[in-house]
Amino acid sequence: MTDFSIIKKLFHITEPDGFTNDEIQIVKNIFGQLPEVFVDYYSELGKIQSLNQTQDLLIIPERFQYYKQNDYLIFYSENQRACVWGIHKDDLSKSNPPVFMSADGKEWNLETETLTEFFTAMAFLQAGFALEFPCNTFYELEQHELDFVVENYRNKGVSFRQWLEGINFYGKYEDDVIIIMANNQLFYAANTKEHFAELENVLSKLGVEF
Repeated sequence: MTDFSIIKKLFHITEPDGFTNDEIQIVKNIFGQLPEVFVDYYSELGKIQSLNQTQDLLIIPERFQYYKQNDYLIFYSENQRACVWGIHKDDLSKSNPPVFMSADGKEWNLETETLTEFFTAMAFLQAGFALEFPCNTFYELEQHELDFVVENYRNKGVSFRQWLEGINFYGKYEDDVIIIMANNQLFYAANTKEHFAELENVLSKLGVEF
């Protein structure tokens, strides 16, 4: 079973809430073999709304038919379908394959090296909107302010290469996240009041709201 403990701690998930084998079989019937990490995620975490549907959208089994594409299994979509993420058909036999992003369904570019990295990075991105205490605003940073964040907070170790010109994640605790998009846009959230207050006390003084 894939270790999703980072995601669980971030969202304070204590019980599994996923799709059944029969529901996942719907996807297998369309695409054949599925990666082990894919099946594990859908089985354990796939039905958690805050994690998978707050901002961008995990494709649920009965909707895969609407995302069918010759070369890619599309399993995640930006909320207005500005882009989608998928696994190449030749990688479906791998347990933890790379994930690619496309804005037009024709050109695909590498987003993350592994599926676990994608699910973890997406959890951090969703967390910015879904955790109990979000900042509800975006800040545009100067370079020295960006440097301050990088130097004073721990890099979460996962990132997006393509979406929004690249997204990186930082924080101090297991249930907080600082999101840096396009190398100068910041927002943040935490799942406990105390951890959010720590972020707010420092980060709200940085940059300009937009």
